[in-house]
Amino acid sequence: MDQGLFIQMFGSAEFFVSGKPVTTRLSAKSLAILVFLICHEQRRVTREKLASMFWAESYDTATYNLRYNLWNIKKVIPPDENGAEFLITSKDFCGINPAYRYTSDLTRLEQLLEIHDEDAPADILLEINEILSREFLEDFYIRDSDEFNDWLLFERTRYQKLSQQNLEQLYDSYIKNQDIDRAEEALRALLRINPYEEKYYCRIMKLCLQKGERHAALRWYQSCEDLLRKDLNLAPSKTLRELYLEITSQEQELSPRGETLEELTLELSGNEDTAVISGLLLSEFIELLTCACERTVVNQIPKVFLEDLSSIQSALIPTYGLESDCRQVSQARLLNSLRGLITQLSKTYCITVYLKQEAMADPFSRHALHYLQRTCPDVFRLYPQ
Repeated sequence: MDQGLFIQMFGSAEFFVSGKPVTTRLSAKSLAILVFLICHEQRRVTREKLASMFWAESYDTATYNLRYNLWNIKKVIPPDENGAEFLITSKDFCGINPAYRYTSDLTRLEQLLEIHDEDAPADILLEINEILSREFLEDFYIRDSDEFNDWLLFERTRYQKLSQQNLEQLYDSYIKNQDIDRAEEALRALLRINPYEEKYYCRIMKLCLQKGERHAALRWYQSCEDLLRKDLNLAPSKTLRELYLEITSQEQELSPRGETLEELTLELSGNEDTAVISGLLLSEFIELLTCACERTVVNQIPKVFLEDLSSIQSALIPTYGLESDCRQVSQARLLNSLRGLITQLSKTYCITVYLKQEAMADPFSRHALHYLQRTCPDVFRLYPQ
């Protein structure tokens, strides 16, 4: 960058001549014209297109403004060491002189992408990542130039997609070499690009488990759940929820048993109503259970489980500040969330349920309680009477 012209287009737009910044001597529209011409270096651009792109005034005013900006660009950017001018202009066209010698981060990126393939070494991937980690023309915008701004948005999206693909390849390279810490860094960068991609959360949670950081894995799940619920009103996918349940189950198995779990005993009873209304007895069980537990313990349960269960026990909505969307939840999902509830509570409680008049329980509630007994036998005991 010490000699000649260097152009930075990733991050803030910067122009340097012999190592000295000259960006402030160029107007925003002069910078935009330069960037647009550089990105279309392989073909000439008409003066008419540039004039209409950047100036909505009359034809005469637009062409005058274009002439002035082209004159100023030539004034700011001197000829190269061979005397070649940076811009080539004619009556009808403008373009970058292919004989002009200059360097830029964009040309370096294009060189790297030409030698980039599926087996590219890590140093190539890292250099590509170094360039693409900054946004193309960061915070750059031209007022009243919709055509240019639309083009700029398209280019930013294209380079962001390239960055995502490169980071995924970098992640695969780190995993192949068992470099867990750098693989995690790559996943963090991917989540900055696309914070809603659940497969990245799955991967980073599994890396945390490899490092023995179960609580960190659970925090990543909670971050994903909160973000999806807040921004998209969605629950995490089945795959992610199952991974979460697997981690919490392992945590229960590995937790020291020096601390005695608190015994929690509940009594349920079937009746004429529970015999005919599907899920009514299960609804009563959820209400009894959450009321019997410490509020601070229930607050640690992922909201997605509570929100699913609120579809049959609406008292959870005001008590725990849940979203009320009157959604239908499948029985399979209810069972999954019910198990998640018990798994979380099992860190503090050992739950015993005495079920009177089981014959008067509706089939789904009866099945759900026996399902908990089968899947959580260490902390959930059911005694039909």
